[in-house]
Amino acid sequence: MTDRPKARPTGPRAGAEAIPRLDFRQFRAFLKDSCSLSQEQQTILAKITPEKLYRADALLGVEPRRMAQLVAEFSRLPHLRHPQQSDVIAGPLSLSFCRAHSVVSVRAEAGSQAFLLSNPFDLELMDRLARQVGQGGPLSLFIADPETLSALLHGLTDAAGATTEHMSEEDLHAAILSSSPEGEVELSPEDEYEVLSPEQMARKGTLPPVVRFVNMILSEGIKRGASDIHIEPQEDCLQVRYRIDGILIDATKAPKYFQPMAISRFKIIAKLDIAERRKPQDGRSRLKMGNKKTDLRISVLPTQHGEKVVVRLLAGDSSTVSMDRLGLDPEPLRIFQRMLNSPQGMILVTGPTGSGKTTTLYTALNYVKSPTKNIITLENPVEIQIAGISQVEVNPKGGMTFATGLRSILRQDPDIVLVGEIRDQETATIALEASQTGHLLLSTLHTNDAAATITRLLDLGIEPYQVSSSVIGIVAQRLVRRLCSACAIERMPSPATVEQLGGAGNLPENVRWLSAAGCDLCEGAGYKGRLAIVELLDVTEKIRDLINKQAPDVSIREEARRNGMRTMLEDGLAKAAAGYTTLEEVARVVPTYASSPSPLSSLPGQDAPLSEAVQNLPSGNPLPPAHAAEGAPEQSAIPKLLVIDDQEDIQDYLRIVLSGQGYEVSVATDGIDALAQLASKRFDLILSDLNMPNLDGIKLLKLIQQNKIQTPVIVLTGEGNDEREQQCLELGATDYIRKPIKKDPLLLRIKRTLNR
Repeated sequence: MTDRPKARPTGPRAGAEAIPRLDFRQFRAFLKDSCSLSQEQQTILAKITPEKLYRADALLGVEPRRMAQLVAEFSRLPHLRHPQQSDVIAGPLSLSFCRAHSVVSVRAEAGSQAFLLSNPFDLELMDRLARQVGQGGPLSLFIADPETLSALLHGLTDAAGATTEHMSEEDLHAAILSSSPEGEVELSPEDEYEVLSPEQMARKGTLPPVVRFVNMILSEGIKRGASDIHIEPQEDCLQVRYRIDGILIDATKAPKYFQPMAISRFKIIAKLDIAERRKPQDGRSRLKMGNKKTDLRISVLPTQHGEKVVVRLLAGDSSTVSMDRLGLDPEPLRIFQRMLNSPQGMILVTGPTGSGKTTTLYTALNYVKSPTKNIITLENPVEIQIAGISQVEVNPKGGMTFATGLRSILRQDPDIVLVGEIRDQETATIALEASQTGHLLLSTLHTNDAAATITRLLDLGIEPYQVSSSVIGIVAQRLVRRLCSACAIERMPSPATVEQLGGAGNLPENVRWLSAAGCDLCEGAGYKGRLAIVELLDVTEKIRDLINKQAPDVSIREEARRNGMRTMLEDGLAKAAAGYTTLEEVARVVPTYASSPSPLSSLPGQDAPLSEAVQNLPSGNPLPPAHAAEGAPEQSAIPKLLVIDDQEDIQDYLRIVLSGQGYEVSVATDGIDALAQLASKRFDLILSDLNMPNLDGIKLLKLIQQNKIQTPVIVLTGEGNDEREQQCLELGATDYIRKPIKKDPLLLRIKRTLNR
């Protein structure tokens, strides 16, 4: 080829220094100086993350090939414009990794290595290339655009996979057992394992690939603050996902042949039986990474495509917080502290799995801990070790159940007892009796809210008088993601969210609602960290009377509210109004008790007949007359535009461009969200994407046509399909614009449509 890569070092350097460490923020500044970007494009540029670099051509007007040139210029790496397929080789990187990270190995001189890549800001890729240095001689890097790389990768066979994929499972297990764990997990005298950083791993080039792979998964999970790591076998790969701030995020994919080796490696760490592949297994370990220790709970479950592993990460230094950071306002916090200072009684913390119940309980134990008190816990398992407290682990196989353990604990002269969870009538009965005989007992239940906890205890077969005389307080909680303070933007919530939260009447007035935008600091999520949404039910004499009468949940809840309790929904709305989180987060996790269904709850699924979607809208909120066939839409002084697109970057771009021209812009994320807005507001023009979840653009056009809604629709789509364009025009679309969207032609076509 005309610009065939030579086996020369990148710049004047050859070793690990050949791997550039680039600052994406500096590249943003370079891009702004190198391109003629409008003010709105500069605003969008500030939100673009490295992984979206080449997908921003529609927003920034920079074609992928031109972007590759700019990346090469900034990184001072050679730019290859016309690489040839004959120069591509099956190198040390697996084909799945190359496709995921847009990189390919190319021919180089003997004793050297060369790689062609598109994104040197990909930290995982650059760390992988750094580990490659020293294993095959000097290393050279070149830049090409993703489309060129995709064409080169097409049809390339994975040589490494071809030789390894046909190994028997027994041979793979033998290879793991015979490999030294040194450098990835090391057994210390304290029965702890040490995980080395990627930099340390890079200096240990002889480590087996599976050891490096497992180390990367664990260290990256700890660095990113994941609570769980999911290693999930798929039909053609091994998928790794992290649960960060309660949300599962795709992390990486490994070749299928890595699966048995990686699963066995996790079993070795957890001291499980690697030969057992038909039954679930559970184990534990402790990792040391630098000065930080992390407890692991490792669960292995057989699935259709192999064994799935879930690793729970429990960091001892972050599992308890101070009392004033539990999420309670000053008055509820004072009441909770009063409960904890009671000499006897039962305090329950409720919520689903992952709602922070354990953190609240450990925080309460730290608050009441004293040299003058005997505190004993009964847990399954003991998640965090607390000095000065006797902690007992449940072992059903050994005869130590919650019920038998609790009976034994009561003979140990305790002052305060913590029972990890009340699951059955026997445990509940013993716990209630203990709380009536001079013990303060703390435990958890899985219920929707505080009032439902009373009903749950009664359903377990506990007598009402036992519940009313024992329970002194109930804390119900959920965890919502905390808004990233660096990129939060002001944005009105969607009508669907408002309806899900009980309607606009439930929301505080004159509030500037914030929404998640995404930046480098929060890795594009828009959120960083979590906070608790809490309700605290103080069991007063009136509530005891209601319990004795077996009153329903709603009566107990209303009495608690009259006594000053703020429900989780009210607490969530208050925290969203204060800017700590968003209404979307509150709607996602907090149970609501609306007296009537929201408009969207009546909509059928995507597979239902399309005409039903509008027919089933609540009769009290019909489509505005201005949209009906008998009257044309009245042109307002400020044209109202509805943008329908499920991609936030497109939403932001269109909002900025159209608002700058004086239009009033509303946004819907899919067709159902759009229907809800059309049912309550008149629009002069609709700009709709085609490929959307729940209700796509084609079905939306059919609904608009069937119900004779005369609002003009412009279709914006990335599909360059003449058939699809004809279908949209036949369904009544006024115009059909292909992405990437160019600002000036778009504005001219909008103006032409509005002037018709």
